Amino acid sequence: MTLHLLGTLRWEPAGEASKPLPAVLPVAILLVLARHGQWMSRAKVAAIFWPDTAGDASLLNLRVNVHKARRLLEELSIEVPVESDRRGLRWAPPTDVGETSRAKGPLAVGFELPAFERFAAWLRDWRESCAGPSLRAVDDDDPDDGDAAWPEAPLSARFYGRRVELARLRSSNAPATLVSGDPGVGKSRLVAAAFDPTSWLRCREGMRQASFCAVAELFAAHPSWLQDLGAYRLDIARLLPDVAPDEPLPPLDALTARVRLFEALARTIERHVGLLAVDDLQWADAATVEWLVMLAHRGRLRWVATARGEEIPASTHTAIEALEARGALVVLPLQGLDRTAMNALLHDRRPDLAGSAGVPRPHAWLDALWSYTGGNAFCAIEVMDALTAADRPQRLSSLPLPDRVASMVRRRREGLDADGRAVVDACALAIGAPSVAQLAAMTGLSSAATFEALDASQAQGLTNDTTCGHDVVREAIRMAILPCRAAEMHANAARHLAESGAEPDRVAHHWRAAGDAEAAWPWMLRVAQRLKQRGEREAAVAALSEIRDATSDAALALRADIMLAQEHLFDDLPAGRQALESTLVRARCLPPDVARQTIEAHALSGLVDHAVFSGDLARACGLVQALRERLPGLDKDVLVEAHQVLIEATMRLGDAEAARVSLQGLRDARAAPAVVLSFEAQIHWFTGEVREARSVFEGLLARHPDYCQGLTIENDLAVMCHALGDLGTAEAMARRSLRSWAGVAHTEALSSLVLGSTLTSSGRYGEALEAFERARELGRQQGSALFVSEALARRSRLHWCEGDPDAAIVDAMAARAAAGQVDEPLRGSGLALAEMLAWVDVHRAPALEALARLEALAARSRHPVVRARLWRGRGAAAEARGDGPMALDAARRQVAVAREAGLAEWLCEALGRVARLATAAEADAACAEAQVLAHSQGFGWLVVQLDGEIPRPRRRA
Repeated sequence: MTLHLLGTLRWEPAGEASKPLPAVLPVAILLVLARHGQWMSRAKVAAIFWPDTAGDASLLNLRVNVHKARRLLEELSIEVPVESDRRGLRWAPPTDVGETSRAKGPLAVGFELPAFERFAAWLRDWRESCAGPSLRAVDDDDPDDGDAAWPEAPLSARFYGRRVELARLRSSNAPATLVSGDPGVGKSRLVAAAFDPTSWLRCREGMRQASFCAVAELFAAHPSWLQDLGAYRLDIARLLPDVAPDEPLPPLDALTARVRLFEALARTIERHVGLLAVDDLQWADAATVEWLVMLAHRGRLRWVATARGEEIPASTHTAIEALEARGALVVLPLQGLDRTAMNALLHDRRPDLAGSAGVPRPHAWLDALWSYTGGNAFCAIEVMDALTAADRPQRLSSLPLPDRVASMVRRRREGLDADGRAVVDACALAIGAPSVAQLAAMTGLSSAATFEALDASQAQGLTNDTTCGHDVVREAIRMAILPCRAAEMHANAARHLAESGAEPDRVAHHWRAAGDAEAAWPWMLRVAQRLKQRGEREAAVAALSEIRDATSDAALALRADIMLAQEHLFDDLPAGRQALESTLVRARCLPPDVARQTIEAHALSGLVDHAVFSGDLARACGLVQALRERLPGLDKDVLVEAHQVLIEATMRLGDAEAARVSLQGLRDARAAPAVVLSFEAQIHWFTGEVREARSVFEGLLARHPDYCQGLTIENDLAVMCHALGDLGTAEAMARRSLRSWAGVAHTEALSSLVLGSTLTSSGRYGEALEAFERARELGRQQGSALFVSEALARRSRLHWCEGDPDAAIVDAMAARAAAGQVDEPLRGSGLALAEMLAWVDVHRAPALEALARLEALAARSRHPVVRARLWRGRGAAAEARGDGPMALDAARRQVAVAREAGLAEWLCEALGRVARLATAAEADAACAEAQVLAHSQGFGWLVVQLDGEIPRPRRRA
């Protein structure tokens, strides 16, 4: 995967066509971030696009367009995320100019945004300065090169990552440097690793009112500095009385005394120290800050300070900005450890939990711990030290949070006002990325107040947009919320999400967390329906069983029973029908209201499905009418299911118009797009639009692959491909379907049938026989005479293709005995043709009864497969009567039908019969086309037949 900057700006996924990036503002922001490749301050990015806009307004513009950029990346399936924190942004995709020092072509051709003059100038300068370092050139300071840990050093002295930050610290010539970052991120450790300072000015929490307290401690810790103070001895004695314990201090006014003290301290430390380390500048008193500013301006001593940026008081912040403006101070924001550094730390500190991995391979806990702590070194060390051999990475979030970590987070929470604490609590309790409206509903605040509280919490490093900074923050905040307050906020969230049409699992989660299980059960029922659609049957059954056993709502328990009964339709048809009919009887005990109507419609939907699966279209017709009477006023979820089964039934009953009405019903009910597409494709198939059906199924598979275990997408696509003669794709899809639906007897049987038919067309009879036998056995297990009959009918065709009409007629008769009267044209015409072809080859006479059945079924369907079978049957009957002209006419008509619909195998077979029955010129042309088609498409049985090698029909003794 590569971002191509040379030529047209485009994204090139691995093994896929490149995707051009449009010349829009969000892409321009991505381009700026990609060129930088490292963290950029939000203010710096905003200044490139809105240099004349006030700071807050430009940052708001940036936030909106970064959100749009993320949406665009998601739409283009670009998996490199835009990373962000309260101050900075980073987007670092691999690019095509990162391996050389000079670009070898024009950059971002055609990418222009003339309305943004500063950006246009930036882009122009970049294009003109291609001789400079490349976008992602890797040097010794690239943090992605990994740890900077020295193997020979003891563990306590080792340092992990931070190579870029170390280099920046060491190479800076500024008199002062400020390293800012979250608590525990490793600021002091970085300064210690960079300089190994001998002098630390350590500011302490709660000491801002005590002037020079930290400075006094520093000087007192270095008695040698207090020797030979000269003229300033008594001035320093004002701060440290032990310097001149028995001498009276000269009387001075406050201002003069202060000036002389500042000068005395500065001269003394400058004489003894070249670099001063300052820890926790955010807690420094005003006098200490003024003195440090004085040292920076004098420039004789360099100081490097650490600070929690969000806790720096306004006065100190003003002083820092003034030093920055004069070039006397640089700020180095520090982020969490990268994955490589975290991996090295884990291997060193917890090698006992590394599993089979060894350096530099990923540690077993790397992914979980890095995601959980956001790379915060202090949090990571505390958590990893608390792990035991019995713990598992998958359950990290359920382990107790170390007290020191929880206390650190809670102290920052307490620094917020009441609104800020409420919003942070809501962020911690919400799942996913809640909207501002949801947070406002949970807290009872206005949208404006919620925005202000989010800004405050982000300044404290607790949140990022509307989510907690990382999982450690979330867990620590949750532990601090009173249970009654948490329950109230969860209930508010559930009500808001229900009103806004959110996914049912989110609503159910909040109701259950609020302690109101009865309010959660209806939403859990919808969750179970979603799980079924995605093929997660075990999870769906578990959820339904819990609802049935726990709810006090009789109607809801019945609906859960219905859905559990529907699951039997996949493996035990008789049991499924019995359970559904039982719930229908029990529903009559309920009052005649909407709840009863819903339950009856739900049960009838299952019974329609059963009738379709059983091939009993007469019973299905009556059930369809009863179901339609109950459609008005149904809940969305039951209505969607009802329309699905109505489509299944009406398509097989030949009522395409009714099927289309139900398809529109699915759209009106806002059914899942994958479900709508699936049934749209099926309607195309049953109305004979085979190419269109394939196209929709392919689009569905590409856009919604996660539904392959809930919808029979792969199986249905295999059917389309087989009908169109694309045997390779048909086999691949059938085998994929068998993997996706392993253990589900119903769909395994369907996929085994289409696989067997595909293998038969290929001439791979042994493999096809195994597939048909598997389908027949699965049909027996389900109690499905329909599947047993279908397996036998297709096996009859196999025997006929390989030249064994005796075996073919035996299987055809067995199929008829198993199924009885088959009213569905597609299934029935296949069995009728199998009977007829076998009969003609064995008895050399027309099979009049089978032909009559074929004629009757074809009269009810215009499907091209049914029409092709009709002309094939008529041709066979004409040949058996010795009527060559009629047989040739039937073959020509089969050619026309198959060619128009794209049915390659039917076309090839019909051309072969035209070649055998027509005069020389027509026969030669038909033979040549059939030969090409048979060989190119891999129709093995037709290749043998067209080459003249098919054996004469074998008669069994």
